[in-house]
Order: sequence, then structure tokens, then C-alpha cells
Amino acid sequence: MLLNKLFTYKLLEGDSISSLKFSIIINENHEIFKGHFPGNPITPGVCQMEMVKEVLNDFLGKDLFYRSVSDMKFINMWIPDDSELVYLDLTINEFEDGYKIKALIYTDILTYFKLIGIVNGSF
Repeated sequence: MLLNKLFTYKLLEGDSISSLKFSIIINENHEIFKGHFPGNPITPGVCQMEMVKEVLNDFLGKDLFYRSVSDMKFINMWIPDDSELVYLDLTINEFEDGYKIKALIYTDILTYFKLIGIVNGSF
């Protein structure tokens, strides 16, 4: 689990689960950056994907997993000490056995990551 170790989050906007905006604070001193990459830390793509799932899990109080990902793009490298304010936007559509999600991780200047997928799990 990366939540509260690699990153923390805070809800900024959204009163329903259909459209939410969070701030993400990355722990730039986390040990993962010692290996990815020494002297030039970059937030791993797999960690960005996991952040989306963990925020969703925590916010909804569910244990979800990715059933499918139809589109995922890593647009810019997320250098942890270059970005003080990072946002995560989630658009969520619930259906009978899961959620279709659209996620975007970005700053005011750069977009780092986009994802469209299906998550489900214990309901």
C-alpha cells in the first residue's frame, strides 16, 4: 500500500462520486526514489496507476481492483520535487458490478498520467 507512505491526498471538489478532484502530496523522500532513478527521481508509472486505485478504495471504502484498462498514457515524467501541487481528477460511472473510471494526474502546467478503465471488487 502506497497511501500515507508514498503519498497522501485530500478531496478538493466533488459532492458525489461521479466527478471528484483531489490534491496529491508525494513524499519525495520515499525509498522508491532511491532506485527509480538514483540522482534523477521519477514517480513510477505503476505507482501512479496504484495511486488512482488506492484513492478510489479509500474514498469509497471498498476493496477494488482493475478489471481492465482500455487507455493509459504517461505523458510527462513526474519528478517529485518539481511539483508542489498535483491534482487527481476522477470521473466515475457506477454499473451493476463495478465502476468505469477516467483518471487524470496533473499540475497547472503539466499532465503526467491519463487512465480509462474498469474497476470492481467486493461490494
